[in-house]
Amino acid sequence: MHIVGTILLVYWALALLNTILNLLLIRRVRPRALDREPLVSIIVPARDEERSIEVTVRALLSQDYGSFELIVVNDRSTDATGAILARIAAEDARLRVVDNEEPPPGWLGKPWALHQGSRHARGELLLFVDADILYGPGALRAVVAEIERSGVTMIGLFPHLEMHGLWENATMANLPMLGFTFLPTWLGDRLKLTTLAIGGGTGNLIRHADYEAIRGHEALKAAVVDDIGLARHVRSSGRHTELIRAENLISVRMYHGLAEMVRGFTKNSFATMDRRYVAVILGLLFSLLVNVFPYVWALTGDRLALATVGLITLTRVILFATLGYPLWSAVFLHPLQILLWTFIMARSMWITGVRRQLNWRGRSYDAAQTRFGAER
Repeated sequence: MHIVGTILLVYWALALLNTILNLLLIRRVRPRALDREPLVSIIVPARDEERSIEVTVRALLSQDYGSFELIVVNDRSTDATGAILARIAAEDARLRVVDNEEPPPGWLGKPWALHQGSRHARGELLLFVDADILYGPGALRAVVAEIERSGVTMIGLFPHLEMHGLWENATMANLPMLGFTFLPTWLGDRLKLTTLAIGGGTGNLIRHADYEAIRGHEALKAAVVDDIGLARHVRSSGRHTELIRAENLISVRMYHGLAEMVRGFTKNSFATMDRRYVAVILGLLFSLLVNVFPYVWALTGDRLALATVGLITLTRVILFATLGYPLWSAVFLHPLQILLWTFIMARSMWITGVRRQLNWRGRSYDAAQTRFGAER
């Protein structure tokens, strides 16, 4: 057990170091001077989004950037989404509503909607944004300044995650931990590693000419994680992407409550592992070993186990304090977080893998015909 304990302690010491490096080296978006204002086409897919679409659209229309158009693709919504968009469009000509058609065979709904939106876009830059994202008034100007300054093909924007209650705080915190603690994102951006490219529905800003050159969402028509898939697709073409911290300007409450989170992440978790059963099972066992076992072992009073739990807690406190998340969640919820995600991944493997079912937003697909990102 001494050898296992030592390995776990070293693992979390390296995770702490990686967290600090990510927080220091992943750039944070901030206001900068602009020499010019290229036209930006903001493209938002919306299917049954009456809960959030008005707030999202009005926040985007309130940007202090002078050169943009807002294209919302109403993806055959059955709720009040269409009526809300029509009312806002009557007030502000910068909003164009595209009424989408059903996706053709081989296409998933969201990539099809994004593809249709891009067909109507006139901008030099394209910004793909989900329908539940809140942009602060200076966000668009700041992110355009970032891509203009850096010269990269695409930037992905990491937001502030709004989390309410026990279950959201326990579950959603896995996303920042993945990007900042478990992955060397800072290194991937510098070495242009395709497998470490990160994008997000909170905002993928890409140069229109490059988007067309790599076939855009046409290459992602079966992608269940189209936002990260776009970042990886850009990098695989030899172009440069970068993840930028934007938690000071952009926020999102991705899901409301445990049931929504389980359903939402079930649809794509297994796909993130390229639908590899052995890799998922081994990964889950490893995750339980390094994340949960130290807490169980610490109950015996073992010093190595207690030291490991201390390192886990310190890592989480540093990350959560920097990103503005509750410290009680950082201290107390790590084992619950891992157990919830173990359940979600196992459920995703069973439903989308064994049963080949993918149901989302009223549409059903054969999950075996989908993929994580772009076509190979």
